[in-house]
This record gives sequence, structure tokens and C-alpha cells, in this order.
Amino acid sequence: MHDADLMPVTVLTGFLGSGKTTLLNRLVRQPAMRDALVVINEFGDIGLDHRLVAEGDEHSVVEMSSGCLCCTIRGDLSRSVQQAWEALERDGGRPISRMIIETTGLADPAPILQTLMTDHWLAHRFRLDGVVCLVDAANGLSTLNAHRESQRQAAIADCLLITKADLADDARLARLREQLSTVNPAAEQLDVQHGEIDADRLTARRLPTPGKAGQQAEGWLNAASYTQVSLEPGLAPTPAEASAPLLSPATAAPLSRHGEQIRSFCFSVEAPIAPEVLEDWLDLLMSLLGDKMLRIKAIVNVAGQAQPLALHGVQHIFHPPVELPATACPDGISRFVFITSGVAPEAVTQLFDYFQAPEANRPS
Repeated sequence: MHDADLMPVTVLTGFLGSGKTTLLNRLVRQPAMRDALVVINEFGDIGLDHRLVAEGDEHSVVEMSSGCLCCTIRGDLSRSVQQAWEALERDGGRPISRMIIETTGLADPAPILQTLMTDHWLAHRFRLDGVVCLVDAANGLSTLNAHRESQRQAAIADCLLITKADLADDARLARLREQLSTVNPAAEQLDVQHGEIDADRLTARRLPTPGKAGQQAEGWLNAASYTQVSLEPGLAPTPAEASAPLLSPATAAPLSRHGEQIRSFCFSVEAPIAPEVLEDWLDLLMSLLGDKMLRIKAIVNVAGQAQPLALHGVQHIFHPPVELPATACPDGISRFVFITSGVAPEAVTQLFDYFQAPEANRPS
């Protein structure tokens, strides 16, 4: 099955009290969410959130309360969805057309995205459509500064929904927007009052599909929103030297009380990249720094291939490359976007320099 034929999944995340359940209750009543399967991950033996979401003939709600999706029960996601799927088929219900996963307020979304990519049953039926993160305008600034999970939720999102704006003054809202733009400059920021928003505003943010116009790929990457870093020509460093910038202080990235620094940046490569260089670089990057790579997006001009590739990675896991039309990379320049935790851009670009250099010139 082609990626374009898979059912879309929206991951709905946000810290405690940000308004996820209120939003979800509004969404499932809209025609665009018709035939949606809603998976609500609750923490604790007695779940309540699923009882607050309207249930009707056009969608089904699955409650998971055996733990937090991001750490203890990722296997349960596949089993729960499969059981719901089979029950709907057995009972003659409407077929599922999309899925919404609401995480707990303390969840890191990255492992959930990995599960969608790697679980055999899920990966053959569903594709990530986008990550939507809710941020409470009244408490968002303090939450971002105090909680690692909140920073990661915002950093990995495709769309940021600012809730409860009526409870914050203009100055606080401006500071919140600025900090969110620092953490995740490419994500669209939308204001939401009482959970009211058109469902279509939150969908179709997915990885480009084969045969689609280049504009879709360009909008998905949104490289222009990120800080641009340059490759440094000259003698290539060793892998140990390349990873040394991890130890250098990061002054430009927001720092949480846990010491985590969220960084987002982009770099470009003008010449076509040899496939073995791309593979070796990404393999070593994931081996050394994979847990710190919150999200990677790229449109790559690969040497010897007529069509550019779209790459999407979350920590150690990469989605299978997607071939794009030539219009997705008309200037032949490869562009890589990184959202990282505590990784200096030089640690990424210098590793690339190492593999890009002719083998005879590499340090031993």
C-alpha cells in the first residue's frame, strides 16, 4: 500500500490543563472527523477523560489507562487499535477513515511517532498526518521553562494551538509566542477559544507523497523558518572531534530547569549527495546522538537519482524515504532541518563534513 493510501493519524499533545479534552470534544462533532477512531491515553487506574468526549455513531473512542503511552505501554497502542478495528468490522460499523491520539499531559510525543513508523500492523494501515500541541496562554511560559516534557511537545509539533488567551494580557501572550517561535520556528501558531477550531486547520500537514507538487514538499519542510547554518570547508574532523561541540555551552537556545536546550536549525548542501555518504552520515548521527534528535526533516538531491527524496526521522527511527517530483527540489540543493535537544549545529555539520570529504583526506 502506498503512503498516500494509508489512513491519517493526528497526535494531539499538550501539557496538563492545556485544554486537549475540550478541543477533542469539539473536533469529534465536526463532519471532517467523521468515522474517526479516537484513542485517549489516560494515566491511572481510573480514567475520566474518555467519559468527557462525545461518543456517537460516527466515531469510536478507545480509552487506554494502563500507563503513559510514551514510556510503558507503546505495545498496547497497536493492540488497542487493532481490537477496535476488528470490533467495528465484526459489528458492521463504519470503516475507520482517520485516527486521533490524545496523549497524557506528561507524554513525550517522539516515542509515539516511532511506534507509528515501526509497528508492523500500524505502519501498514496508518500514516502520521501531523502533531498538534496545545499551549495554555496563562501558564505556558512557566510550563515551558519548568518542564522538559512541555518543551519537547512544542518542539516536535507541526501546529501550536494557544488556548485560554483571554486569561493572559498582551505582553504575556507576546512573550509566549516569541518563546514558542524559538523552540519551534516552523510550526503555525493558532489561537483557540473554548476548543473551537475548524478540523481542516489541523490536518494535511503530513510527509509529502509521491507525485505531489513540489509546493507541498516545500511547505512541509519550511526550511526558511529555521536558523541557517553553514558547512565549514577545509580539513574534515574525525567523528570524535565532530561530536565535541556537544560539550560547548549553548547560549542561543532556551534552557529549562532540567538543563535541556531545544535547538532548531537548517543547513543546505549544493552538490548532489552520494547515497553512501548520506547513509553513513545518518547512521553515525543516529548512533551517537539519536536520542537527542527530536525530529529531522529533509529534501535531498541524491547523486545518480533523478528524483529527490523526502526524509523524516524521529530520534533513532526514520520513515522510509519518499520519492518526490523534480519540482520539489528545482535548484538541486538539499536542505536538512533539525530539531534537537542539546545538540550544537556544529556536531551535525562537522559529521557531514567528515563523510563528505574524499576518503583519502579523512583523518584516521
